[in-house]
Amino acid sequence: EYVSDVTAYKRSEHLLAYACLMNAPETSTSERDFLRSLPDSLDIVSLQRTPSAGDLEDLPRMHELGTRVLCPLLPGEDAAAVGNRARKQGFDGVALQAWTAPFADLGATLAALGEVGMVVYEGDPLQADPTYFDAFDLVVLPSWSLVFQADIELLRDEALRAGIPADRLLLSAVPGGSWRDFRSTKTDALTLGLRLSLPSGLPGFALYDIGQDYYHASGVNYQVTRNFITRLALTPKN
Repeated sequence: EYVSDVTAYKRSEHLLAYACLMNAPETSTSERDFLRSLPDSLDIVSLQRTPSAGDLEDLPRMHELGTRVLCPLLPGEDAAAVGNRARKQGFDGVALQAWTAPFADLGATLAALGEVGMVVYEGDPLQADPTYFDAFDLVVLPSWSLVFQADIELLRDEALRAGIPADRLLLSAVPGGSWRDFRSTKTDALTLGLRLSLPSGLPGFALYDIGQDYYHASGVNYQVTRNFITRLALTPKN
């Protein structure tokens, strides 16, 4: 009954909760690295490292809950090999992670990747060839790395002016992090993130480095994330 309720929620029209997880390396000593430790109501999880045996073990449970899991592709990696891995191992798509550097030839990368389901671009789209924006189901902006509201709004607005539809664009922030608003007042990043997302028609929000403090004494990251997803569910979609 619980699983049925969770999957029914994810099939309904709602604001998306997207998470970037520094997933388990082959040897891990912390539950924070594993898909199984994330809130069940996340819609999409983007793995930030090459999938490990632990990730593959958790994948069936994520699918049972209706959570889509994306395989990572970094600039310089063999796109054809990553596409084959995503298809063979049962991932729901691939996330092109251009957080630190753009892809040298986005067209060739997408062609080599092939049909993999969902394709997401994570990074500043202004560093990419706009010819290929239509190939992406979502674009996750690197607002998690910024501090000031003016810079975050500029990043969002430039992406919209570049031709990325609002309903494919997500801002990102670190749970428990803070941004500076127009008065330079420190503000909860997730709260301000919603204020900058919903009036522009963005379809949800991305949580970056979601597993960073799993062992915090009060479980800050997990609780903040869970409460934020609840707020997304209660917020009318614009």
